[in-house]
Amino acid sequence: MITMQQNIHDHYGSKEKEHAIVWMMYTIQRWAFRLYVGIVIVIFLVICVSFIANQTPWGAFLLSDVFHWKWILPGVLVLGFLFIFTDTLIQSREEAWFRHYGIQIIATVAAFDEVSTFRWMRRFFSDWTEYRLKLEWTSPETGQIYHFSRRVRDRKLPVLGAQIPVVLDPVDPTCYLREDFKRSYR
Repeated sequence: MITMQQNIHDHYGSKEKEHAIVWMMYTIQRWAFRLYVGIVIVIFLVICVSFIANQTPWGAFLLSDVFHWKWILPGVLVLGFLFIFTDTLIQSREEAWFRHYGIQIIATVAAFDEVSTFRWMRRFFSDWTEYRLKLEWTSPETGQIYHFSRRVRDRKLPVLGAQIPVVLDPVDPTCYLREDFKRSYR
């Protein structure tokens, strides 16, 4: 009996440890991205000020070969692209965690919310509005209603009352895999 409880405790401990690692990776990535944006802004300001003041000694110094701009600018660009890959890596770890420890439930579409987007590329070059699904699920054990949301990636919205699968943590149903809604669920 003690061995069985110890195995359950070890399994639960590893589950929590893996979950904490995923969220720590997300936190580190967010702060690293903020730092990156700050560095890009500083570099942009230095270059702008240098071009404006290139007739002064310090402006000429900033534009000289001392700073190796031909290496700094591509390096900053490559570093920016690395955030795409780190995001993909973290998302795959999160999905693996949910696939291993989570359970799949069927939630019901309760409502749609139009998402006001500030992404100018999507707003000006896209001909459809982005929506967020509001989903509900009632726990059969407790009778408590849980709410989930998903961003819609398709032009056609599901009907109200449609059944959509959601993967969640059985210990904490408020923790769920935040996937986008795609046609494969229809």
